[in-house]
Amino acid sequence: MGCFIILSNILSAQNIRPSQIRISLLTAAPGKELFAAWGHSAVRVRIDSLGYDMVYNYGTFDFDQPNFYANFARGRMNYRLSATTCDRFMADYIYENRGVREQVFALDSAQTAFMVQFLENNDKPENRYYRYHFFLDNCATRIRDLVQQTYRGMELPTSERSLTYRDLIHIYLKDRPWGRFGIDIALGLPTDQKTGTFEQAFLPDYMFDAFAKILYHGRPIVKETKRVFVPEQPAVQPPGPLTPTVVCCLALALALLFSYVRKGSKVFDFVLFFTVGVVGLLVTFLWFFTDHTNTQNNLNIIWALPTHLVLAFVLLSGRRSRFARYYFLATAIIAMLLLVTWAFLPQPLNPSLIPLILAVALRAFRIFRMP
Repeated sequence: MGCFIILSNILSAQNIRPSQIRISLLTAAPGKELFAAWGHSAVRVRIDSLGYDMVYNYGTFDFDQPNFYANFARGRMNYRLSATTCDRFMADYIYENRGVREQVFALDSAQTAFMVQFLENNDKPENRYYRYHFFLDNCATRIRDLVQQTYRGMELPTSERSLTYRDLIHIYLKDRPWGRFGIDIALGLPTDQKTGTFEQAFLPDYMFDAFAKILYHGRPIVKETKRVFVPEQPAVQPPGPLTPTVVCCLALALALLFSYVRKGSKVFDFVLFFTVGVVGLLVTFLWFFTDHTNTQNNLNIIWALPTHLVLAFVLLSGRRSRFARYYFLATAIIAMLLLVTWAFLPQPLNPSLIPLILAVALRAFRIFRMP
């Protein structure tokens, strides 16, 4: 915060011309880790004559905060605004070989002062923390909102409104089949809302593209664009052989095998329904027992019933009650109805699940038919 106090004093004393202050957006390319797959955004404030070059980052979180993992799982994760030198900020991205682009804003003196005061106020201890939301409140949307307040009445470019939040995050997961698989299972119907230019700016790349087209009183809000760091071309890492599709197809193949071979079928059925039940338990937890809004109304609960977890142990015990038999008949019917109506669901389910759901339907029906 001290750096901002110095900068505010300089502005109030009019010791420096506004044209000497450069405020810009830094957009970092996606990284290798899943949490970095969508890139990153930060604000750079620079005064060359003073050697002042700071980056203000809304994407900071602290692993040492109390109940870190519990808060993360329950959607109660606090992010904060932090300030660091540009050299230190860039060092991380150079080390990770992630490209960084810069857009310098075209600001008058009043807009420059507003941005500085806004960031200074956000950096106060009582204001710097905020409740993170992947789509609605993150490192990019905080900057988007700052720019919108700075250029009141700016003209937003049009965008393809057929894209949903899920479509947008899928773009960055083409080479991460397990990441896409897990996200598709965890996120519910709110993720399938259609988006416009404003909403799409939750992604750093989309915000960068939007800023390049935005006009304010007929003039671009970006006066200069450059590449701060150009990465080396990384080697393409193809997905490993055990993709979700392969694993789910293997489950179907084993379900077919154990429909003809009784030996070992009890163990397979236990593993199958126990695993599906655990997934159902996770879906239920994320839907009803967390503050995550995008995990609600999740149609994956249709095939991943948490009650499978209990019935898996019934199968392992070898007991065949009337209730258990008709429970699995209902499971088979529900699974087949889901597959029949697959193309008409308001929430697109991950296609890799199709063989797994077929395996569930097949084994559930066979369990019903067993004497």
